[in-house]
Amino acid sequence: MKSIISLFTAFILALCILVIASCGSDTQEESITASQDTTTTAVNDSAKPIQDFFYSLPSPLLMAKIFKKTGLKYMEGVANSPDKVSKYSSVHSKTLNLGIYSADLAYMVLNKQNQQAALYMEAVKRLSDELGMSSLFDSNNYLNRFKNNLDREDSLMMIVAQLKGEMDIFMQDNNKEKQTLLIFTGAWVENMFIATQLTKEGNKEKVASRVAEQKHILNSLMNVSAHFQTDEEFKSLFKQLSELKSLFDNLTVQGEDEKISMDELQLKAITEKTRDLRKEIVG
Repeated sequence: MKSIISLFTAFILALCILVIASCGSDTQEESITASQDTTTTAVNDSAKPIQDFFYSLPSPLLMAKIFKKTGLKYMEGVANSPDKVSKYSSVHSKTLNLGIYSADLAYMVLNKQNQQAALYMEAVKRLSDELGMSSLFDSNNYLNRFKNNLDREDSLMMIVAQLKGEMDIFMQDNNKEKQTLLIFTGAWVENMFIATQLTKEGNKEKVASRVAEQKHILNSLMNVSAHFQTDEEFKSLFKQLSELKSLFDNLTVQGEDEKISMDELQLKAITEKTRDLRKEIVG
């Protein structure tokens, strides 16, 4: 499993850097230094579903960027309020909502809501601290660096990307496979929720096309989630993910390029199920 997460960490850092490069010019204030000792190691066939999952699931920052390119505008109140962070008491809910707030943080940064972004960074730090990851923030002074660069969008994205990479390494070093899955699930659900909620204001056809593409990610997510479906805390989440997957399974794949099509009724059904799933996570 460690080798799998190492692959994912290197992959996700590369994606984040590409996103940052596409959003603006480089800055001297903040930079990401790729670890020179990151290596790619072989993974046996028995771990292939998990390997496929780590390769297919984008970071919160990248997914927010993908949906933003459809023309979606910022909508106040769609993200989970940072004021709710104190209500999450179990390790399960804290871990899922760490993913939720990570996606919200990316959403705020990409939409230049930098004062709000600082509140979401604080929520991410609080949950990280409560989950035993306080050393991540302390070692690189992420919160202060973030607050000191609120007028530099590129710097904020680099800080978010660097924090995500170090969080992945922490999970690898501490064998937290289930927690890693829960964080990714929370972030994916929140990005899906934001995108589907904003279709009312944006280009519905473009957004629907991007949402439909999430069928592949959800398939990989379900393959990995199946390893934890007997876990008592995971059962309800797995059930709701399965119900969402059944809606995606009804989408039509067309043409040589295997484009996934979605009509308005299907988008509505997926929007409603995503809303229900997200509500169970954030409360």
